Amino acid sequence: MVVSAASSVLHLALLLGFLPSYIVWCVTGLALYVWAATSCGVERKYWVFLAVAPAVTVNVFLGQNGFLTAALLIGGLANLERRPILAGILFGMLTIKPQLGLLLPIVLVLGGHWRVIGSAVVMTVSLVAATAAWFGPEIWIAYWHKVLPQQHELLDVAGIMGWPIVASALINARLAGLPADLAWVVQGAASVCAVGAVVWTFWRKRDPVLSLALFVTATFLFSPWIMNYDMVVFGWIVALLRQRGNEAFADQILSLALWMLPILMFPFGFAQIPIALLILPLFAARLLWRLSNDRSKQASSVTSPALA
Repeated sequence: MVVSAASSVLHLALLLGFLPSYIVWCVTGLALYVWAATSCGVERKYWVFLAVAPAVTVNVFLGQNGFLTAALLIGGLANLERRPILAGILFGMLTIKPQLGLLLPIVLVLGGHWRVIGSAVVMTVSLVAATAAWFGPEIWIAYWHKVLPQQHELLDVAGIMGWPIVASALINARLAGLPADLAWVVQGAASVCAVGAVVWTFWRKRDPVLSLALFVTATFLFSPWIMNYDMVVFGWIVALLRQRGNEAFADQILSLALWMLPILMFPFGFAQIPIALLILPLFAARLLWRLSNDRSKQASSVTSPALA
């Protein structure tokens, strides 16, 4: 679905010129992200985890789409119960970055969110059809036969200059020196564990904030192609965790490491240290432990009471 998004950005650049369009893109995206996060549970005194997150710096520096995709994901998750049609529309729009939604079907099916699923399907089909009508159906054929193989090739040939921004288990295993075949084994194991963790978490009602945190973390473990600039959403997760007020010191340190991860990946990556493959599984394991030991049993939905 990246084709649909690219056309909008191209039109903006042609209309305003590069620098003005870059500024509009970054400012608008950041505003949407902060608005989505603050209207979905983050209290004012925790806004610092949103506005000055290292992922924000990465997105501004690279001019990437992490603000927009984070806003779509947060908005969809926060509206599952109260506005299912809107949630589905936002998830359908999130197909511009499909790797962020690969585990969403599990959450939606287990939660019985059929209206969300239907709305998301309609929105996705509409985007595909609109893009084909505007540019011709051959653009999707070209994307399938040319762009996807090039992306797959980049996984192997980007090397030390490209791998430090990739957060996946696959690329982190390559950074650690594993050959491609073994790296794919590591990725397969991470993906299976991510699916299992999400199924276990959402099979029943559990702590809503911890469940959201687990879902987002599992998403980054599941996909072989996911970047540090996609980690903007972790600013929201860390802010929600911090404002709970009952975080152990070890959990605060771990969440801070996760919050810093988009920046840490640069120096550690160039040093060929797979920092993402250390922090993400550790954070997920800790969340699973906390969920399994949670005694409050207070989750009334998959979203935080503050978000409902």
